[in-house]
Amino acid sequence: MRGFPDHLRWLLTGTPPSRIGFSPGPVTDLRKARHALGRAARTRPLRLCLLEHDTSTMFFAEPTAFWINQRSRVCWAERNGPPERADLVWVFTQDPLDAEVRAWLDAQLRRVRPGVRVLNPPAVYDAYHREDCFPRLAAAGVRVPRTTFDATDVGVTEVVYKAVGEQAARKERCRYDGPRPGYNAAVAHDSRGADGRYRRYRAFVLGDLVLPEDVLVADHWNASLRHLVTVERNYALTAFERAQLRLITATLGLDFACVDYLRERDGGAPVFHDVNVYPTVVGAWQGDMPPGDRGRWHVFDNCARLGLTPPGGEPVWRQFDAELLRLASTPKVDRVTPRAGRGARRRPPGGHAPARAGTAGT
Repeated sequence: MRGFPDHLRWLLTGTPPSRIGFSPGPVTDLRKARHALGRAARTRPLRLCLLEHDTSTMFFAEPTAFWINQRSRVCWAERNGPPERADLVWVFTQDPLDAEVRAWLDAQLRRVRPGVRVLNPPAVYDAYHREDCFPRLAAAGVRVPRTTFDATDVGVTEVVYKAVGEQAARKERCRYDGPRPGYNAAVAHDSRGADGRYRRYRAFVLGDLVLPEDVLVADHWNASLRHLVTVERNYALTAFERAQLRLITATLGLDFACVDYLRERDGGAPVFHDVNVYPTVVGAWQGDMPPGDRGRWHVFDNCARLGLTPPGGEPVWRQFDAELLRLASTPKVDRVTPRAGRGARRRPPGGHAPARAGTAGT
């Protein structure tokens, strides 16, 4: 049995089953069997189908479905379950969608019953990858980095060049030297705090629910796991940031997104630079988690595992349940872009016209 030696070793050395997360082995297999029985008996009001194509490189849907089944009180989830039996369908696959994946998704979605809502449908799934993404966001009042340049920027403006179409894309920060094939450029922003460290902020948006996740602290302008110093959990969103996050998904027509942004060194204003519809939801870094925990855990468990007060005061999974029920009962309508709200900027920082999507120097 795959994973049996690890699970057996953990159990024999005193690890209780409650401290074993998602991982190959009999504990996970027994839980998945219980989930299947629950789905079959319809012991919860919602049945969720997560659609993930087999060409996806990360396979996030299986652990996502597992943890929804472990934690939710209202939903049974299944990766690539029968769409015609689902009460809610969620497209959750590697982006951007190529022709093969799009054709597969279209075929699956034709099986969905009339009136069943589809979260992040293919028509909007690749919104972040389209050239009009940042122009749309900027026009709606979202603070995004400038991505248009002219002769006055050459050799003067500090930018980040980011490779197009790569997972964990290569980046270079330098003076603008003109267009580069295979790269997008965006104005670099200084995200250093008072301690001289760089910070990348991350939040999840599901429908109307906004959940701050973590702050990645780095010793390099490209704030990523490669340059990690530590992670600050459960940070406080400002009211303006919360409104901006909702504005991003409303403008792009998305039901779910993981959004990365920075806060500028001068004044702390947010700059939003990455919108991810297929994020890492099983924590990539576990260095601050209880040492006795094994396997992989969903990021929505972080507050409970660390003894932190959850954002909004209510357990994160109960907030998730409430929003999932609301989404399932609400027909999908064409979004009308809301006003940017008090204090929002109608033009991107610096007053330059926006252009195609890029990324800030975080």
